[in-house]
Amino acid sequence: MSKLNPRRGFLGTIGTVVLGSLCLGGAVAYTAVVGTSLVGLPETMPEAQELHTISGLTDLPPAPVAFLSVEVVDGEDSYERTLSCFGDPLSDPASCGELAQAAEQEDPAGPFEEVSSGSICTDVVYGAEHATITGTWEGVEIATEVTREGSCHEARWQRLTALTDRPE
Repeated sequence: MSKLNPRRGFLGTIGTVVLGSLCLGGAVAYTAVVGTSLVGLPETMPEAQELHTISGLTDLPPAPVAFLSVEVVDGEDSYERTLSCFGDPLSDPASCGELAQAAEQEDPAGPFEEVSSGSICTDVVYGAEHATITGTWEGVEIATEVTREGSCHEARWQRLTALTDRPE
């Protein structure tokens, strides 16, 4: 009997070798790429400054140091709250960061600045809430009252919602 394609066996062997080589090369490349992600973490953690540089968090404002006591009276209801910020953004409450952002947006007097006497404001009453805030903020003694009477006072209230909102 004669073979119909006598060279088929030779080409089939070459094709199998080429296909196998390509699969092996792909597996090696995949292992090289994915295998590096499975390498363990170093025993020592980088310094805090390096973490900020690596993660790009250098744009955040510095964490504030504050010890504040807040009493909010909302018509018939009232509640008190204390806020302690130690300057560590990882362990401080989120309210500390929110106040730091409000301080960055305002002038150097900070988020607790009183409404100046020459301000032009509307006479709209935005709510019956009234808050008394005492303590220290970045080494400055704070003793202020915040209301929602008029647009200027409402803007100040909104700036301090991290303190005046009821804690959950």
